[in-house]
Amino acid sequence: MRILIVTQYFWPENFRINSLAKDLYSRGHDVTVYTGLPNYPEGKVFPGYRRFFCYTETYDGIEIKRVPMIPRGNATSFRLAINYLSFALSSSFSALFFLRSEYDVIFVYEPSPITVGIPAILLRKLKKIPILFWVQYLWP
Repeated sequence: MRILIVTQYFWPENFRINSLAKDLYSRGHDVTVYTGLPNYPEGKVFPGYRRFFCYTETYDGIEIKRVPMIPRGNATSFRLAINYLSFALSSSFSALFFLRSEYDVIFVYEPSPITVGIPAILLRKLKKIPILFWVQYLWP
């Protein structure tokens, strides 16, 4: 099965989705992770990444496609809102050009907020494939 995981956070950030993606890959699935630039928890883009570039890289056999976004900074309410919205907008726009492969399912990992699902919903409409949400935190 070809699985597209959409999440704002992925390796080298430490989240549960990292081990799930590795487990799916070890079971023979073709896994692609569509994510933003790593910046959690420090609030700065990790060394080795430039803020306004798209990247394709590999982590333990998993293809990772990274889109630019505004980092969370000092995590004030305003900065978090900008961070969440910038990922939603950047990943929605970039998906039209950056995700050319075919997938059998879209899996959305949402520790917070719900805006992570926006690019996945767009892709579901464009590619006509099922979508699954794994919501970790119900955010008002």
